[in-house]
Amino acid sequence: MPELLIRPASPADVERLCAVAARTFRETYRPISDPGEVEDYVRGAFTPEAVGAWLREPDAHTLLALVGSEAVGYARVRRGATPAGVDGPEPVELVRLYVDASMHGRGVGAALMRACMESARALGARTIWLGAYEENRRALAFYADWGFVPAGTRAFEFGGRIYADPVLQKAL
Repeated sequence: MPELLIRPASPADVERLCAVAARTFRETYRPISDPGEVEDYVRGAFTPEAVGAWLREPDAHTLLALVGSEAVGYARVRRGATPAGVDGPEPVELVRLYVDASMHGRGVGAALMRACMESARALGARTIWLGAYEENRRALAFYADWGFVPAGTRAFEFGGRIYADPVLQKAL
């Protein structure tokens, strides 16, 4: 495998980010959600306009994982509103962390997580938190392995329904 590189995304990466975000979201959620609802979400969430806005968001970092020139994952951290259950000091949200299914088990997720923790610290965080779909067992196990602990739930709208997603936090 060529060398893995994790770096900050730039405006020149918008199309590449759209592609990896859409691909990894489909890989993650088609097996556990309605495929039509997944496609509806992808069409709205991963447009060049939406992804470009990520890169302009103050107090946020978007990271891109590359193997050679191929985008194989990405992650986002940002300072913002925090659910009531998150009680650690100076919290920053891990908004997204996705890796191509073909790269699972090859260290890409771990490298992205380490980079997210560094980015969160750079934003002044002492706590990192996230919300995850309760049916995404692979992700929940990954986060538990990294020491994230339950901190309540938060509402997440998907497919016209409101879900109570588990919220997890970890001290940095």
